[in-house]
Amino acid sequence: MLFIFSVDPSQSQAGLSQWITGPEIGTAAITALFTLAAILFKDYLLKRIDEVRSDRKSEAAIYRLYSNPLVTSTVSLLHRLNEILFVEHRPVYLTKEHQVGSKQGLGRSYVSYKKFSTIYRLAAVLGWIRACRREFSYLRIADPESTQLVDDAIVSFEKALADGGWVEQERVHRLYELWQLDNSKPLVETEDIEHLGTKVNNVFWEILEATNMEKKDSSSLEREIKIRLCRMTADCITSYLKTNPITDAALDRTWEEALNIITMREAWIYRDWQSAIGDVMTRRSQADERHFEVIGYGEFELFLTNGTEAEKLAIERLLSIVDGLDLSIEDRFDCRPRQLRSVAKSTAEIILAIHRTQGKRSIVPQYSVDLASEVIRKLDQ
Repeated sequence: MLFIFSVDPSQSQAGLSQWITGPEIGTAAITALFTLAAILFKDYLLKRIDEVRSDRKSEAAIYRLYSNPLVTSTVSLLHRLNEILFVEHRPVYLTKEHQVGSKQGLGRSYVSYKKFSTIYRLAAVLGWIRACRREFSYLRIADPESTQLVDDAIVSFEKALADGGWVEQERVHRLYELWQLDNSKPLVETEDIEHLGTKVNNVFWEILEATNMEKKDSSSLEREIKIRLCRMTADCITSYLKTNPITDAALDRTWEEALNIITMREAWIYRDWQSAIGDVMTRRSQADERHFEVIGYGEFELFLTNGTEAEKLAIERLLSIVDGLDLSIEDRFDCRPRQLRSVAKSTAEIILAIHRTQGKRSIVPQYSVDLASEVIRKLDQ
């Protein structure tokens, strides 16, 4: 059944409401609705807006307080990495002649200072990253997208120090070529290579654990154990590929080269180690502006003689990246030059990310922006 109502156009919507519900009920309902809306706006929406504004102000204040020392420390590290990677004949202080434990290891000479100041600059960056993270743990991030560019760059920096999956894959490829396995199952699947790389790495750790040796001391293994390590590695690869085993004659010809590949020098600072180093580098700040600050070079230097176990362990892990490093040659059995290049690129990316995030108010000096851009250009060539 169809009902057609004729309403005078001059009647208002309120009049229609009154016609349907009665004048008293309609007016009371509308009044109650507006009153409820006003209460919600005042007690909830305005309060929430104020909270968001407060969070954003706190977030912006913390970024201002920490971005300046973070920029300073990353620029300092980038200058040193640029010198190490691109200035010929400069990084002699990293070579074996000045390795820790040698006569000129970490004495008072200029080259010793250069080596130690290099790891201090790296440690300082880790310290400021850790300080930022600890500070932000007290704060609800109001606008996470505004800091995403910087966060991504920091994650890339941590990854460059910590992740060595590419070394495991490189090791498999080299052994694959050395033992001329290219006529067997081809290594084309990335997942395949990663899985096999992990298995080969586990063989290495199994041998070291059985002999109570550390990875850095693998050269001290007895000849018989070295050959057994190569044999176990060869069997691991051929078993995985489901192909004929490497003959004793072939292994006898190639085991020394294979051993160099298996024991390629690595020095990864894993993420939890990075946090631990950051904790060692930070102190509670006496200033009201921020909760944390990073120790200076003088205090860091005292770790050598008066440091706690944690402080000395931090130095040992940092030194492992640069100690005995020779960049004058292309050492096929040292993965650290490639690691340093990745660290340099991600350091430059942090600088540029902060510069872009801050826009016209950027605190990054133009010469630092230019250096960061130039380092990335060189590394991408």
